[in-house]
Amino acid sequence: MIDQPVPMSDLPDLPDWQSLNETRTELLPEHFQVAARLSKSIPSQQRWQVYLCALGVLGFEQWLKERATRMHFQQRSASIWQPAYANLLAAACNIQVGSFKLCLITSNNLTDQHSIPFAVFDIPDFAAHFYVLMQVEEEKQQVAVSGFMSYQQYQHYQQTARLQVDSDWTYTLPSTWFNLDPDALLLNLRCLEADAIQLPAPLPAVKNNTTIALRQKLEKIKFQLQTQHPWELLTVKEGTTLLSNPGLVDWVYQAASGSFALPLINVGDWLRNRLDPVAQELGWMLMPSLALSKMRSLEEDFDKIRAGLEQQEIHIPPTARGAFRDLDYERGGFRLYAIMWVLSETTEPEWMLLIALGSQPQAQMPKTLKLEVRDETQLLFTQSLSDTSQGVLYAQVIGNCNERFWVSVTADDEAVFEIPPFGLELEGRI
Repeated sequence: MIDQPVPMSDLPDLPDWQSLNETRTELLPEHFQVAARLSKSIPSQQRWQVYLCALGVLGFEQWLKERATRMHFQQRSASIWQPAYANLLAAACNIQVGSFKLCLITSNNLTDQHSIPFAVFDIPDFAAHFYVLMQVEEEKQQVAVSGFMSYQQYQHYQQTARLQVDSDWTYTLPSTWFNLDPDALLLNLRCLEADAIQLPAPLPAVKNNTTIALRQKLEKIKFQLQTQHPWELLTVKEGTTLLSNPGLVDWVYQAASGSFALPLINVGDWLRNRLDPVAQELGWMLMPSLALSKMRSLEEDFDKIRAGLEQQEIHIPPTARGAFRDLDYERGGFRLYAIMWVLSETTEPEWMLLIALGSQPQAQMPKTLKLEVRDETQLLFTQSLSDTSQGVLYAQVIGNCNERFWVSVTADDEAVFEIPPFGLELEGRI
Protein backbone atom coordinates (compact mmCIF):
# COMPACT_ATOMS: atom_id res chain seq x y z
CA MET A 1 0.00 0.00 0.00
CA ILE A 2 1.20 3.51 -0.77
CA ASP A 3 0.58 4.87 2.71
CA GLN A 4 2.02 2.50 5.31
CA PRO A 5 2.02 3.18 9.06
CA VAL A 6 5.04 5.22 10.01
CA PRO A 7 6.71 5.89 13.36
CA MET A 8 4.94 8.66 15.27
CA SER A 9 8.15 10.69 15.50
CA ASP A 10 8.27 10.88 11.68
CA LEU A 11 4.82 12.42 11.35
CA PRO A 12 4.43 16.19 10.94
CA ASP A 13 3.16 18.41 13.72
CA LEU A 14 -0.53 19.05 14.20
CA PRO A 15 -1.71 21.54 11.55
CA ASP A 16 -3.54 24.75 12.20
CA TRP A 17 -6.24 26.25 9.98
CA GLN A 18 -3.75 28.33 8.00
CA SER A 19 -1.65 25.29 7.12
CA LEU A 20 -4.73 23.67 5.59
CA ASN A 21 -4.98 26.50 3.06
CA GLU A 22 -4.34 24.27 0.04
CA THR A 23 -7.11 21.84 0.96
CA ARG A 24 -9.69 24.44 1.92
CA THR A 25 -12.85 24.37 -0.16
CA GLU A 26 -15.66 26.92 -0.25
CA LEU A 27 -19.07 25.65 0.78
CA LEU A 28 -21.97 26.69 -1.42
CA PRO A 29 -25.29 28.10 -0.14
CA GLU A 30 -27.14 24.95 -1.18
CA HIS A 31 -24.76 22.90 0.98
CA PHE A 32 -25.99 24.68 4.10
CA GLN A 33 -29.59 24.20 3.03
CA VAL A 34 -29.13 20.45 2.57
CA ALA A 35 -27.30 20.07 5.91
CA ALA A 36 -29.91 22.12 7.76
CA ARG A 37 -32.75 20.11 6.26
CA LEU A 38 -31.12 16.87 7.39
CA SER A 39 -30.40 18.15 10.90
CA LYS A 40 -34.07 18.99 11.43
CA SER A 41 -34.90 15.29 11.13
CA ILE A 42 -32.49 14.41 13.95
CA PRO A 43 -33.38 14.50 17.68
CA SER A 44 -31.89 17.64 19.23
CA GLN A 45 -29.03 16.03 21.20
CA GLN A 46 -27.26 14.85 18.01
CA ARG A 47 -28.38 17.57 15.62
CA TRP A 48 -25.28 19.79 15.59
CA GLN A 49 -22.82 16.96 14.94
CA VAL A 50 -24.98 15.64 12.09
CA TYR A 51 -25.16 19.14 10.60
CA LEU A 52 -21.35 19.46 10.64
CA CYS A 53 -20.88 15.98 9.22
CA ALA A 54 -23.26 16.72 6.35
CA LEU A 55 -21.29 19.87 5.54
CA GLY A 56 -18.10 17.82 5.66
CA VAL A 57 -19.46 15.32 3.13
CA LEU A 58 -20.68 18.01 0.75
CA GLY A 59 -17.41 19.89 1.10
CA PHE A 60 -15.38 16.74 0.47
CA GLU A 61 -17.36 16.09 -2.71
CA GLN A 62 -16.63 19.63 -3.86
CA TRP A 63 -12.94 19.25 -2.97
CA LEU A 64 -12.73 15.99 -4.92
CA LYS A 65 -14.41 17.51 -7.98
CA GLU A 66 -11.84 20.29 -8.06
CA ARG A 67 -8.86 17.91 -7.85
CA ALA A 68 -9.96 14.61 -9.42
CA THR A 69 -12.64 15.30 -11.99
CA ARG A 70 -12.63 11.72 -13.35
CA MET A 71 -13.01 10.07 -9.97
CA HIS A 72 -16.53 8.76 -9.42
CA PHE A 73 -18.02 9.92 -6.10
CA GLN A 74 -21.22 8.36 -4.74
CA GLN A 75 -22.72 9.46 -1.45
CA ARG A 76 -26.41 8.60 -1.78
CA SER A 77 -26.01 5.46 0.36
CA ALA A 78 -23.96 7.21 3.04
CA SER A 79 -25.19 6.58 6.58
CA ILE A 80 -25.32 10.30 7.34
CA TRP A 81 -28.26 10.76 4.94
CA GLN A 82 -30.25 8.10 6.80
CA PRO A 83 -31.66 9.86 9.88
CA ALA A 84 -32.06 6.66 11.89
CA TYR A 85 -28.33 5.93 11.55
CA ALA A 86 -27.23 9.56 11.81
CA ASN A 87 -29.07 9.73 15.13
CA LEU A 88 -26.66 7.09 16.49
CA LEU A 89 -23.57 7.64 14.35
CA ALA A 90 -22.41 11.17 13.54
CA ALA A 91 -20.06 9.96 10.83
CA ALA A 92 -20.55 9.42 7.10
CA CYS A 93 -19.96 5.74 6.39
CA ASN A 94 -20.36 3.90 3.08
CA ILE A 95 -19.29 6.73 0.80
CA GLN A 96 -18.00 5.34 -2.47
CA VAL A 97 -15.04 6.83 -4.37
CA GLY A 98 -14.29 4.61 -7.32
CA SER A 99 -13.99 1.11 -5.88
CA PHE A 100 -13.10 2.39 -2.39
CA LYS A 101 -15.33 2.78 0.63
CA LEU A 102 -14.69 5.94 2.65
CA CYS A 103 -15.84 7.11 6.06
CA LEU A 104 -15.76 10.84 6.76
CA ILE A 105 -15.37 12.06 10.34
CA THR A 106 -16.02 15.76 10.89
CA SER A 107 -14.95 18.27 13.49
CA ASN A 108 -15.10 22.03 13.84
CA ASN A 109 -11.94 22.16 15.97
CA LEU A 110 -8.37 21.12 15.24
CA THR A 111 -7.14 19.18 18.25
CA ASP A 112 -4.50 16.58 18.99
CA GLN A 113 -7.17 14.00 19.92
CA HIS A 114 -10.15 12.82 17.91
CA SER A 115 -13.25 11.04 19.25
CA ILE A 116 -14.37 8.62 16.55
CA PRO A 117 -17.34 6.23 16.85
CA PHE A 118 -16.07 2.72 17.49
CA ALA A 119 -18.71 1.33 15.13
CA VAL A 120 -17.03 2.76 12.00
CA PHE A 121 -14.08 0.46 12.67
CA ASP A 122 -15.55 -2.52 14.50
CA ILE A 123 -18.89 -3.18 12.79
CA PRO A 124 -18.32 -4.65 9.30
CA ASP A 125 -21.23 -2.81 7.68
CA PHE A 126 -19.54 0.52 8.45
CA ALA A 127 -15.87 -0.36 7.91
CA ALA A 128 -14.04 1.65 5.24
CA HIS A 129 -10.86 1.44 3.21
CA PHE A 130 -10.03 5.00 4.29
CA TYR A 131 -11.12 7.20 7.19
CA VAL A 132 -10.92 10.89 6.34
CA LEU A 133 -10.90 13.72 8.88
CA MET A 134 -12.79 16.77 7.69
CA GLN A 135 -12.39 20.18 9.28
CA VAL A 136 -15.48 22.40 9.08
CA GLU A 137 -15.34 26.15 9.62
CA GLU A 138 -18.99 27.05 9.37
CA GLU A 139 -18.53 30.80 9.90
CA LYS A 140 -15.90 30.94 7.17
CA GLN A 141 -18.08 28.69 4.98
CA GLN A 142 -15.13 26.43 4.32
CA VAL A 143 -14.06 22.83 4.84
CA ALA A 144 -10.66 21.18 4.67
CA VAL A 145 -9.23 17.67 4.56
CA SER A 146 -7.11 17.45 7.71
CA GLY A 147 -5.96 13.83 7.70
CA PHE A 148 -6.69 10.23 6.76
CA MET A 149 -6.02 6.67 7.87
CA SER A 150 -6.57 3.29 6.19
CA TYR A 151 -8.40 0.38 7.77
CA GLN A 152 -5.16 -1.56 7.69
CA GLN A 153 -3.47 1.18 9.71
CA TYR A 154 -6.28 1.14 12.23
CA GLN A 155 -5.77 -2.59 12.71
CA HIS A 156 -2.06 -2.01 13.24
CA TYR A 157 -2.61 0.67 15.86
CA GLN A 158 -5.36 -1.30 17.56
CA GLN A 159 -3.06 -4.28 17.97
CA THR A 160 -0.23 -2.18 19.38
CA ALA A 161 -2.21 0.29 21.51
CA ARG A 162 -5.13 -1.98 22.50
CA LEU A 163 -7.69 0.80 22.28
CA GLN A 164 -10.63 0.76 24.67
CA VAL A 165 -14.07 2.07 23.76
CA ASP A 166 -14.99 5.15 25.80
CA SER A 167 -18.32 5.49 27.61
CA ASP A 168 -19.78 7.50 24.71
CA TRP A 169 -19.06 4.65 22.25
CA THR A 170 -16.00 6.31 20.74
CA TYR A 171 -12.29 5.67 20.43
CA THR A 172 -9.93 8.50 21.28
CA LEU A 173 -7.29 8.57 18.53
CA PRO A 174 -4.29 10.91 18.47
CA SER A 175 -3.79 13.12 15.41
CA THR A 176 -0.34 11.60 14.97
CA TRP A 177 -1.98 8.41 13.74
CA PHE A 178 -3.33 10.20 10.68
CA ASN A 179 -1.50 11.10 7.51
CA LEU A 180 -1.90 14.88 7.20
CA ASP A 181 -1.12 15.04 3.46
CA PRO A 182 -4.35 15.08 1.39
CA ASP A 183 -2.35 14.53 -1.79
CA ALA A 184 -1.37 11.12 -0.40
CA LEU A 185 -5.06 10.30 -0.09
CA LEU A 186 -5.64 11.25 -3.72
CA LEU A 187 -2.67 9.17 -4.77
CA ASN A 188 -4.07 6.11 -2.98
CA LEU A 189 -7.50 6.59 -4.51
CA ARG A 190 -5.99 6.90 -8.00
CA CYS A 191 -3.32 4.21 -7.94
CA LEU A 192 -4.15 1.63 -5.29
CA GLU A 193 -6.36 -1.41 -5.84
CA ALA A 194 -9.22 -1.61 -3.35
CA ASP A 195 -8.53 -5.27 -2.55
CA ALA A 196 -5.11 -4.24 -1.23
CA ILE A 197 -6.97 -3.21 1.93
CA GLN A 198 -8.98 -6.14 3.19
CA LEU A 199 -12.22 -5.23 4.95
CA PRO A 200 -14.11 -7.51 7.34
CA ALA A 201 -16.87 -9.61 5.79
CA PRO A 202 -20.44 -8.51 6.56
CA LEU A 203 -22.10 -10.47 9.34
CA PRO A 204 -25.32 -12.36 8.54
CA ALA A 205 -28.47 -11.02 10.15
CA VAL A 206 -29.34 -13.31 13.05
CA LYS A 207 -32.22 -12.99 15.51
CA ASN A 208 -30.81 -14.50 18.67
CA ASN A 209 -31.35 -14.21 22.41
CA THR A 210 -29.05 -11.18 22.58
CA THR A 211 -31.17 -9.28 20.07
CA ILE A 212 -34.39 -10.27 21.82
CA ALA A 213 -33.01 -9.20 25.21
CA LEU A 214 -31.95 -5.84 23.79
CA ARG A 215 -35.38 -5.32 22.22
CA GLN A 216 -36.99 -5.91 25.61
CA LYS A 217 -34.60 -3.48 27.30
CA LEU A 218 -35.27 -0.82 24.68
CA GLU A 219 -38.98 -1.13 25.39
CA LYS A 220 -38.28 -0.27 29.01
CA ILE A 221 -36.16 2.80 28.25
CA LYS A 222 -37.93 4.09 25.15
CA PHE A 223 -39.09 7.31 26.79
CA GLN A 224 -35.61 8.02 28.21
CA LEU A 225 -34.28 7.90 24.64
CA GLN A 226 -36.03 11.22 24.00
CA THR A 227 -33.73 13.02 26.45
CA GLN A 228 -30.65 10.82 26.77
CA HIS A 229 -28.09 9.44 24.33
CA PRO A 230 -28.28 5.67 23.75
CA TRP A 231 -24.71 5.30 25.07
CA GLU A 232 -25.90 6.70 28.41
CA LEU A 233 -28.40 3.86 28.69
CA LEU A 234 -26.76 0.89 26.94
CA THR A 235 -23.44 -0.94 27.22
CA VAL A 236 -20.92 -1.04 24.37
CA LYS A 237 -21.89 -4.67 23.70
CA GLU A 238 -25.53 -3.66 23.48
CA GLY A 239 -24.53 -0.79 21.21
CA THR A 240 -22.82 -3.23 18.88
CA THR A 241 -25.96 -5.38 18.73
CA LEU A 242 -28.09 -2.30 18.14
CA LEU A 243 -25.99 -0.86 15.32
CA SER A 244 -25.79 -4.28 13.65
CA ASN A 245 -29.58 -4.55 13.49
CA PRO A 246 -31.35 -2.14 11.07
CA GLY A 247 -34.74 -2.87 12.61
CA LEU A 248 -33.57 -1.85 16.07
CA VAL A 249 -31.84 1.24 14.65
CA ASP A 250 -35.15 2.36 13.14
CA TRP A 251 -36.97 1.59 16.39
CA VAL A 252 -34.57 3.71 18.47
CA TYR A 253 -34.93 6.59 16.01
CA GLN A 254 -38.70 6.50 16.39
CA ALA A 255 -38.39 6.40 20.16
CA ALA A 256 -35.91 9.30 20.23
CA SER A 257 -38.16 11.31 17.92
CA GLY A 258 -41.18 10.79 20.17
CA SER A 259 -43.02 8.73 17.57
CA PHE A 260 -44.09 6.29 20.27
CA ALA A 261 -46.23 8.87 22.04
CA LEU A 262 -49.19 6.52 21.84
CA PRO A 263 -52.79 7.73 22.10
CA LEU A 264 -54.14 7.91 25.62
CA ILE A 265 -56.70 5.53 27.13
CA ASN A 266 -58.73 8.07 29.09
CA VAL A 267 -60.08 6.41 32.23
CA GLY A 268 -61.97 9.63 32.98
CA ASP A 269 -64.53 8.56 30.37
CA TRP A 270 -65.23 5.42 32.38
CA LEU A 271 -66.71 7.60 35.12
CA ARG A 272 -69.33 8.69 32.58
CA ASN A 273 -70.03 5.12 31.52
CA ARG A 274 -68.32 5.32 28.15
CA LEU A 275 -65.11 4.33 26.38
CA ASP A 276 -62.82 6.76 24.60
CA PRO A 277 -62.05 6.11 20.89
CA VAL A 278 -58.62 4.60 21.63
CA ALA A 279 -60.04 2.01 24.03
CA GLN A 280 -62.86 1.20 21.60
CA GLU A 281 -60.45 0.66 18.73
CA LEU A 282 -58.29 -1.69 20.82
CA GLY A 283 -61.23 -3.84 21.85
CA TRP A 284 -61.71 -2.78 25.49
CA MET A 285 -65.11 -3.58 27.05
CA LEU A 286 -66.59 -1.35 29.71
CA MET A 287 -67.50 -3.20 32.91
CA PRO A 288 -70.78 -2.55 34.72
CA SER A 289 -70.86 -0.99 38.15
CA LEU A 290 -68.45 -2.87 40.38
CA ALA A 291 -70.93 -3.15 43.23
CA LEU A 292 -70.58 -6.75 44.39
CA SER A 293 -74.26 -7.66 44.02
CA LYS A 294 -74.32 -6.69 40.35
CA MET A 295 -70.99 -8.22 39.50
CA ARG A 296 -72.05 -11.77 40.41
CA SER A 297 -74.63 -11.89 37.67
CA LEU A 298 -72.75 -9.97 34.98
CA GLU A 299 -69.07 -10.76 35.44
CA GLU A 300 -68.59 -13.96 37.41
CA ASP A 301 -64.99 -14.34 36.27
CA PHE A 302 -64.09 -11.07 37.94
CA ASP A 303 -65.47 -12.27 41.27
CA LYS A 304 -62.53 -14.70 41.42
CA ILE A 305 -60.18 -11.76 40.90
CA ARG A 306 -62.00 -9.73 43.55
CA ALA A 307 -61.85 -12.58 46.05
CA GLY A 308 -58.13 -13.04 45.51
CA LEU A 309 -57.53 -9.31 45.95
CA GLU A 310 -59.59 -9.13 49.13
CA GLN A 311 -57.52 -11.96 50.61
CA GLN A 312 -54.60 -9.57 50.21
CA GLU A 313 -56.64 -6.71 51.73
CA ILE A 314 -57.17 -4.94 48.40
CA HIS A 315 -60.75 -3.63 48.45
CA ILE A 316 -62.43 -2.11 45.40
CA PRO A 317 -64.88 0.67 46.35
CA PRO A 318 -68.42 0.71 44.86
CA THR A 319 -67.56 3.97 43.05
CA ALA A 320 -64.83 2.28 41.00
CA ARG A 321 -65.23 1.84 37.27
CA GLY A 322 -63.31 -0.41 34.96
CA ALA A 323 -62.84 -2.08 31.62
CA PHE A 324 -61.25 -5.28 30.37
CA ARG A 325 -59.54 -6.54 27.25
CA ASP A 326 -58.77 -10.07 26.08
CA LEU A 327 -55.17 -10.66 25.02
CA ASP A 328 -54.40 -13.71 22.85
CA TYR A 329 -51.25 -15.34 21.54
CA GLU A 330 -50.35 -18.65 19.90
CA ARG A 331 -50.40 -20.76 23.07
CA GLY A 332 -53.42 -19.26 24.77
CA GLY A 333 -54.80 -16.05 26.19
CA PHE A 334 -55.82 -14.13 29.29
CA ARG A 335 -57.90 -11.16 30.34
CA LEU A 336 -56.50 -7.83 31.50
CA TYR A 337 -58.67 -5.80 33.87
CA ALA A 338 -58.10 -2.09 34.50
CA ILE A 339 -60.04 -0.61 37.45
CA MET A 340 -59.92 3.04 38.50
CA TRP A 341 -61.43 5.24 41.17
CA VAL A 342 -60.92 8.84 42.23
CA LEU A 343 -59.25 9.32 45.62
CA SER A 344 -59.73 13.07 46.04
CA GLU A 345 -62.06 15.60 44.43
CA THR A 346 -59.64 18.55 44.46
CA THR A 347 -58.62 20.76 41.55
CA GLU A 348 -55.77 18.25 41.04
CA PRO A 349 -57.57 14.98 41.81
CA GLU A 350 -55.63 11.84 42.62
CA TRP A 351 -56.78 8.52 41.22
CA MET A 352 -56.01 4.88 41.73
CA LEU A 353 -55.30 2.49 38.86
CA LEU A 354 -55.57 -1.21 39.62
CA ILE A 355 -54.39 -3.69 36.99
CA ALA A 356 -55.27 -7.37 37.42
CA LEU A 357 -54.76 -10.40 35.20
CA GLY A 358 -57.25 -13.24 34.99
CA SER A 359 -58.47 -16.01 32.73
CA GLN A 360 -60.75 -15.58 29.75
CA PRO A 361 -63.44 -18.07 28.72
CA GLN A 362 -62.40 -20.83 26.32
CA ALA A 363 -58.69 -19.91 26.28
CA GLN A 364 -55.65 -21.68 27.71
CA MET A 365 -54.31 -19.57 30.59
CA PRO A 366 -50.54 -18.90 30.40
CA LYS A 367 -48.48 -20.88 32.88
CA THR A 368 -46.43 -17.82 33.82
CA LEU A 369 -47.14 -14.09 33.69
CA LYS A 370 -45.05 -11.00 34.27
CA LEU A 371 -46.64 -7.59 34.91
CA GLU A 372 -44.84 -4.25 34.69
CA VAL A 373 -46.12 -0.70 35.17
CA ARG A 374 -44.13 2.44 34.29
CA ASP A 375 -44.62 6.15 34.27
CA GLU A 376 -42.80 8.47 31.85
CA THR A 377 -39.48 8.22 33.68
CA GLN A 378 -39.18 4.95 35.58
CA LEU A 379 -40.37 1.43 36.28
CA LEU A 380 -42.88 1.59 39.15
CA PHE A 381 -43.84 -2.05 39.52
CA THR A 382 -42.68 -5.44 38.31
CA GLN A 383 -43.78 -8.86 39.48
CA SER A 384 -43.95 -12.36 38.05
CA LEU A 385 -46.27 -15.27 38.75
CA SER A 386 -44.61 -18.60 38.05
CA ASP A 387 -47.85 -20.58 38.48
CA THR A 388 -51.02 -18.75 37.46
CA SER A 389 -53.22 -21.31 39.22
CA GLN A 390 -51.82 -20.25 42.59
CA GLY A 391 -52.84 -16.62 42.83
CA VAL A 392 -53.73 -13.27 41.28
CA LEU A 393 -51.17 -11.02 39.61
CA TYR A 394 -52.04 -7.36 40.12
CA ALA A 395 -50.52 -3.89 40.46
CA GLN A 396 -51.71 -0.64 42.04
CA VAL A 397 -50.45 2.87 41.27
CA ILE A 398 -51.65 6.33 42.27
CA GLY A 399 -51.48 9.29 39.92
CA ASN A 400 -52.78 12.77 39.24
CA CYS A 401 -54.20 14.36 36.10
CA ASN A 402 -50.72 14.93 34.65
CA GLU A 403 -49.47 11.36 35.04
CA ARG A 404 -49.62 8.50 32.58
CA PHE A 405 -49.06 4.81 33.24
CA TRP A 406 -47.80 2.23 30.73
CA VAL A 407 -48.58 -1.43 31.32
CA SER A 408 -46.78 -4.38 29.76
CA VAL A 409 -47.50 -8.08 30.26
CA THR A 410 -45.28 -11.01 29.30
CA ALA A 411 -46.92 -14.43 28.94
CA ASP A 412 -44.89 -17.65 29.20
CA ASP A 413 -41.67 -15.63 28.68
CA GLU A 414 -42.41 -15.29 24.97
CA ALA A 415 -45.40 -13.04 24.20
CA VAL A 416 -45.08 -9.38 25.20
CA PHE A 417 -48.14 -7.12 25.25
CA GLU A 418 -47.58 -3.35 25.41
CA ILE A 419 -50.67 -1.36 26.41
CA PRO A 420 -51.08 2.32 25.43
CA PRO A 421 -50.85 4.65 28.44
CA PHE A 422 -53.69 5.12 30.90
CA GLY A 423 -54.45 8.68 32.00
CA LEU A 424 -57.19 10.69 33.65
CA GLU A 425 -58.58 13.65 31.72
CA LEU A 426 -61.54 15.35 33.34
CA GLU A 427 -61.81 18.76 31.63
CA GLY A 428 -65.41 19.39 30.75
CA ARG A 429 -66.37 15.76 31.21
CA ILE A 430 -67.72 15.51 34.72
